Amino acid sequence: MGLFKKTSLLHKEVPETVKNVAVWSMQIDKVFDVFETNNNGLKSSEVESRLIKFGYNIFASKNKISKLKIFIEQFKSPLIFMLIGAAVLAGFLNEWLNTVVIGLAVVFNTILGFYQEYRAEQTIQKLTLYIKERVRVKRDSVDQEIDAANLVLGDIVYLSYGSRVSADARIISANNLSLDESILTGESLPVHKNTNLHTEGSLVTERTNMVFAGTLVTEGYGTAVICRTGVNTELGKIASLISSKERDKTPLQNALSKFGWLVFYIVIVLVVGIFVLGITRGESLSDMLILSAAIAVGAIPEALPISLTVILAIGAERLALKNGVMRSLSAVETLGSANLIMTDKTGTLTKAQMRLVDIFTINDIKNKREVFDSENVLLSNYQQELLSFTLSNIDVIEERDTNGKISYIGRPLEVNIALAANKNNLIIDKTTRAILLPFSSVYKFSVGHDFKKDKIIALGAPDVLLHRSNLSKEDYIVFEEAISILSQNGYRILGLAELPVETKEVIKHKSMTEFDVKDLNFLGLILMHDPIREEVPEAIKRIENRGVDVVIVTGDIKGTAVSIARDLGWTINEDNVISGSELHSMSDEEVLANLGNIKVFARVTPENKLRIGMLYKKLGRIVAMTGDGVNDAPSLKMADIGIALGTGSDVAKSSADLVLLDDNFKTIVLAIEEGRRILSNIRKAFIYLMSSAFNGLILLGGSLIFALPLPLTALHIIWVNFFTGSLPALSFAFDDDYDTHNVRIKNDRLIFNKEVKILTGIIGTISSVALFLLYYVLLKSNLELEQVKSVLFACFALYIVFSAYSLRSLRKPIYSYPLFSNKVLNKSVLFALAMCCITLFVPFFRNIFDIAHLPLAAIWILPFWFLFNILLIEITKFGFRRFLNKR
Repeated sequence: MGLFKKTSLLHKEVPETVKNVAVWSMQIDKVFDVFETNNNGLKSSEVESRLIKFGYNIFASKNKISKLKIFIEQFKSPLIFMLIGAAVLAGFLNEWLNTVVIGLAVVFNTILGFYQEYRAEQTIQKLTLYIKERVRVKRDSVDQEIDAANLVLGDIVYLSYGSRVSADARIISANNLSLDESILTGESLPVHKNTNLHTEGSLVTERTNMVFAGTLVTEGYGTAVICRTGVNTELGKIASLISSKERDKTPLQNALSKFGWLVFYIVIVLVVGIFVLGITRGESLSDMLILSAAIAVGAIPEALPISLTVILAIGAERLALKNGVMRSLSAVETLGSANLIMTDKTGTLTKAQMRLVDIFTINDIKNKREVFDSENVLLSNYQQELLSFTLSNIDVIEERDTNGKISYIGRPLEVNIALAANKNNLIIDKTTRAILLPFSSVYKFSVGHDFKKDKIIALGAPDVLLHRSNLSKEDYIVFEEAISILSQNGYRILGLAELPVETKEVIKHKSMTEFDVKDLNFLGLILMHDPIREEVPEAIKRIENRGVDVVIVTGDIKGTAVSIARDLGWTINEDNVISGSELHSMSDEEVLANLGNIKVFARVTPENKLRIGMLYKKLGRIVAMTGDGVNDAPSLKMADIGIALGTGSDVAKSSADLVLLDDNFKTIVLAIEEGRRILSNIRKAFIYLMSSAFNGLILLGGSLIFALPLPLTALHIIWVNFFTGSLPALSFAFDDDYDTHNVRIKNDRLIFNKEVKILTGIIGTISSVALFLLYYVLLKSNLELEQVKSVLFACFALYIVFSAYSLRSLRKPIYSYPLFSNKVLNKSVLFALAMCCITLFVPFFRNIFDIAHLPLAAIWILPFWFLFNILLIEITKFGFRRFLNKR
């Protein structure tokens, strides 16, 4: 009876006899016996049984914040310190009404803050589920692709270049297989893998016949049997140890924290000054203590952190609906600032439908035969023979649906070669073919062995294979010119060549290397065509109008890259294109001097790509960069916003900030536009809340300085701050971006930029001074003091509500955008108005807040005051627009 069948309980713990077995010291047949599997893989029924018994292949959730921790975090802000202190003080002075209202404010702020932060946390957790890690396995003797979480002990998995290992496994076979194990061991150099046995006490770093979860295949192919999953893997053990580690705050959170404490200390100084003033002019100690606390609370925009969290979380959710998944809220903050996109071509600008349209031999080129560009290309016998040679160099999974229709899973290029082979009745039989040298972005070709025809075939970059060929000078030039002409017409070209007979002797004695590929018999050119996406030209035009430059960075030869650029509507000349070889011969200073003219970087390597991105950043550009391969990871990490294709390698996706589920360039544009919208809405909320925070300080401080009766109580300030201004501020999360639409923005990565500081300072100061002057004038009128206070409370409470509409754009006049299009804001304003009206007109609440009837003779002041503040905001915006235009 097998080890797995000894367990009858439906638990998740793996038996010790399996978990601790040293599979690296055992022959593979013995490993198969331990895990009750074989080269044909597990049966589906057994997989289901093992999933139930031992659980899914997932780690402990790293850095996931508990509900309790999020709740406790709400009490670490200066706002809560002040409120709790004020409530305790009010209770000590027997001001129970103040205590209750301030207590309600604490509860309201804590619950709302907890809800929004928990929602943001759940949003990021939910968005990560969009990015599924896939793994290729053999089950029921059939190759298939599954979610990595469904891997079980005994599964047979395939390892290939660019893929992430999803669980610990013992290698069955290895073909030039190397892995990056730095995530586990810290060793930066790739580790070559083999099937050699090791002693039972070998260290993890010495087990070269093992592959480990989280590591990355940097070269070659192989197969392995899964022997550890989830938390039992080497990486899973580490993940369990660090799962409680404190997570880093985002830049925005750090900025807000510093800002909050700065305001806290400033307010403390001001409050102490106001308190001393009040005492010296004869105010009671208890009144001044409560009032000082209220002023402190009023000076800090308590709804700001909550508002910004809401704006970020809702923006990330909106972006996910557009097929763009942000891997952290921190990246959302940077996204809207990007002003340069470095984009690849295939799949992003094009449809990723790289159809094989023709195969050219030397005779076809000499006879100037036209390209047979058809969706269902039917090849001649000789072309079919050449195509059959390429099948030794591709690695795809063949699937059949219930109707017998065949489809393939693998890299897009290889899938399309397989589809063309299938249309021409060529059989893809893996048992008759093997890949000897996997493709590498360094040497740009692969080598395969066709056992049936006893041929060794190289497939890859045509110019590279030409250089390694034995062609005559005349034929070399013929092919070289053909490659140039065909690429300029937009065709992606692969070279096909046969290795000499001597190579067969090489592979009998050692593994093949790129240096063994020489003296090739060049057979022909395989023409692939991938049309551009219809929506891309318009998307590029739209994003360029918004100040974001776009450059193409591709591994394709110049002609193909230029053809695509022209299809996009660009005017391209020789000065706008540069190749990787030209870059290699230029110094950084020379490249920097030419970067402004370059639109297309062709034939670049991942190292070139990294260098280009770093040089753009040196110029002060905020770079968004696409990538999909293993070697793109350093570039994606270097970029301000790394963008991985959903069909790309696991390492690219793990290094990126944004993952495109549909690989579409249009999604990049939508993502940057959404980022701009988020930045814009954060700035609106900040100005809205901060400009009103000046009122309490200036109004009450001015009254004390000029020995006037205090116009507002602690209850008035807290009530307005929490129950009137907060909801409209939150509503900016649902607002449109009217400020950066069709506006060219240079390097504007700061949330609290000059525009925000100037508008906040001018609007807040003038409005607050005007409110104090209004109070002073009313005191000199015929109105009674209590009536003056009720008018002032109405002005103080309501003007902020109406000013939200004017602040929906910081650069456009209020009449230039649809005023009531934000339905959430409309509802928030109505709610705030209702709360104010209840306070002003319902006797019960009037008595609580000690507010007199609004005198009919002074009602006209309210619309005048609202209009004044809207005009103030509009004039300030107009002045700042003029300032921007003069720069």
